[in-house]
Amino acid sequence: MTDPKLAVSTDHGRYYTHPATGELLISVTNVIGACTSKPALVPWAAKASNDRAWQVLPRMVSALRRPTDCRPASSAARREWEPCGQCRPCLEREIKGHHAVIRDSAADLGTRVHALAEAHVTGASHVMDPESEPYVQQYLRFLADYSIDINAGHIESAEMSVASPRIGYAGTLDLLAHLRLDAFLGDRKPPKLLPGDQRALWLIDIKTSATRPASSIYDEYILQLAALRYATEMWLPDDTVEPMLRGIRGAAVLNLRVDDYALIPVPALPDAHKVFCSMVGAAKWRHGDPAKALLPTTPAGGIPQTRARRAPRKVA
Repeated sequence: MTDPKLAVSTDHGRYYTHPATGELLISVTNVIGACTSKPALVPWAAKASNDRAWQVLPRMVSALRRPTDCRPASSAARREWEPCGQCRPCLEREIKGHHAVIRDSAADLGTRVHALAEAHVTGASHVMDPESEPYVQQYLRFLADYSIDINAGHIESAEMSVASPRIGYAGTLDLLAHLRLDAFLGDRKPPKLLPGDQRALWLIDIKTSATRPASSIYDEYILQLAALRYATEMWLPDDTVEPMLRGIRGAAVLNLRVDDYALIPVPALPDAHKVFCSMVGAAKWRHGDPAKALLPTTPAGGIPQTRARRAPRKVA
């Protein structure tokens, strides 16, 4: 994931500002995040907290003697407050929030790898960092293995924002490359090698992970690539809006790992795009907070008076 020029952060996730109309369009990943279930996240977060608890076990033992929260009660005082990491409440917050630290760190790594991959394709100046370098080396290995020559025009585009304003979404594709592979046929049939010097245009999305194997794949990747593939327009760096490139023959996920990579073709076909489009309205509906203004009612049809909360009963 990169930080596209026209992307904006909102209370409901990422949206894009259309360069010509100024219309806000929901991002592809935002739609998928709002409408798909990710059951693996809960056990992953629990494991992350459990691992952190074992790492800070000596501090947990010491914190038993410091049950009082060092965090100030007033929100104004909290602006200057720094967690002590020693009292029990501070330690509990640290353990419970550790999964978010891991998530943000992974997102930052992914952003840096995407930026470095783009810089390699465009020839932009860049500075390699030790954490990103192994992933970039696997990206370069992929380019070499699939005979992708940047100087020969085998890269059509990198990190380009595309949109479908009529449906109401936008997103950023990672790579459009000409491969010597025919279209993905599905049903576990691998794409065939094209004869001679023939090449086909492929839409490729780059994924990084420090823990998952290179062969890992998720259903939502198919929806993401279908949304990008069947967008109706593309936004050039100078904010010019052009019709979307046609003739994309295949779509694939490029999983980059520290010591390996895998290119996995996916069926980003019209049926998947139809499913995604049905999700756009659902995501926007959720972002409208439809239940926010709902209130209880009384038997007479009015709104009940607010009752003071009863203090919790102390256990002897």
